[in-house]
Amino acid sequence: MQETPTSCWVHSSANQARAELGHHGERRSTERIRRGRAGCGITDISAADGIPGWLIHFDVDDLDAALTAVSRAGGAVLPSATGGSAETAIVTDRNGTRFALRAPTARRREWPAHGTLAWGELITDDVDTSAAFYREAFGWGLTEPSGPLGRREWQTHGRSFSGLLPRPPAMPAETPAYWDVYFAVDDIEAAATGATEHGGTQLMLPTPIEIGTIAVFLDPAGAVFTLVQLTTEETAA
Repeated sequence: MQETPTSCWVHSSANQARAELGHHGERRSTERIRRGRAGCGITDISAADGIPGWLIHFDVDDLDAALTAVSRAGGAVLPSATGGSAETAIVTDRNGTRFALRAPTARRREWPAHGTLAWGELITDDVDTSAAFYREAFGWGLTEPSGPLGRREWQTHGRSFSGLLPRPPAMPAETPAYWDVYFAVDDIEAAATGATEHGGTQLMLPTPIEIGTIAVFLDPAGAVFTLVQLTTEETAA
């Protein structure tokens, strides 16, 4: 990757995609729209791998080269299960954690608008293996651990674009490692109230971290997501 990676798209898998869209808003289609552009997609779980969740996508300059790098670093390229095109591919890292790569026609950086993807965070059981894979595949570096949970940030060219969190003690042992997704909100308290009023389950109360204040939720389909009220421009995507 020649530029700082951008986590600019996510896709949700749910048991009933239409019902999931009803939870997140009134729009009934496979894409969610914010300020005139698509911000995420959704698919029925039967078209995915049977596990509700969000699939984060990172932009790359050359998809074929990126897929080759994934394989050489010990990851795997998976068959497309979401109707992806030649410009999008689902992969796993060396620990088996899924994410996706895509090659957009244009890339731009801007402050994440309310309701759009702002940040990604790899929650992992093996920090050393994760660090080695993403370094070898994409040239990503990690900052030093910070805070009581040992959070770190992925960086290229001295710029942070996503995070890494060792599995926290409160996370159920049966929950596999995954890439968490953070959606930007203007007011974390109001957004948290709205999420629970629309059927979400709050897993973590608003908590300050390095990039802002976050709150974690489980949506009605069983997918975990995080809301964040940002206080740093590092996440502009």
